[in-house]
Amino acid sequence: MNKRSKKKLTIHLVSDSTGETLRSVGAAAAAQFSSAKYIERVYPLIRTQTQLERVFKKIKRGGGIVLCTLVDDKLRKGLEDFCGHEKIPYMPIMESIVSLIEGHLKELAIKKPGGQHELNKEYFRRIEAINYTLEHDDGQGKETLDQAEIIIVGVSRTSKTPTCIYLANQGIKAANIPLLPGQDLPKEITKAKNSLVVSLIISPKSLVEIRQKRTKNLGLEEPKDQYTDLYNVEKEIENAKKIFSSMSWPIIDTTRRSVEETAAAILNIRSQGN
Repeated sequence: MNKRSKKKLTIHLVSDSTGETLRSVGAAAAAQFSSAKYIERVYPLIRTQTQLERVFKKIKRGGGIVLCTLVDDKLRKGLEDFCGHEKIPYMPIMESIVSLIEGHLKELAIKKPGGQHELNKEYFRRIEAINYTLEHDDGQGKETLDQAEIIIVGVSRTSKTPTCIYLANQGIKAANIPLLPGQDLPKEITKAKNSLVVSLIISPKSLVEIRQKRTKNLGLEEPKDQYTDLYNVEKEIENAKKIFSSMSWPIIDTTRRSVEETAAAILNIRSQGN
């Protein structure tokens, strides 16, 4: 019996900047349709009529729908007219939001392409946070651990690193430390008085599955030891909970959480402490 093929969903993302805003919106929307195969077409830094006309040809060949974040009225109108003529669904993502803000502030938007990526203080703060986080991944950089705004502690394979990277992209200096069986946590963590320490756990069964998959992907024979043995992993998680509770660190269960959801939970804890 043949599997039913997925419908093709092609979304053309036309931006006068990097296209990252559109990519996030498009991916989030497409994820709501599990029956569709999402195909992303990104056209960044579109700021002239000549560039836009090249995009027209690609959109016409590819079909699908069009999302845009063009702040230039003439370019945006040109894209809208093209889509209308070709009967291609079209939506300017920023237009309604900008209009709403204009009405609220009683002020016209400056309509500057890529304004969210301006090299301002916030931008350099984010770059500094990313550099710090990369230097303090997986227990590295203990001598400057006290500079972290957030420290994540957890057993292996609980998404510590991707969660830290996600936080760093929001301008937050984040470090992560693995809790390994039979090893003490570094003493430097107790000196980080101004850092929020958050601990991550996961269900033993899920952790075993993740570790087994990783072992297989690395081309290794599955070890019959504490790393993947369910009984030993259950003890490992239970011991981790005891350590975290003894330190009065908030505990987040990542079993059914995405990286974004875990980061949001951490930020919620942080906001409650301020």
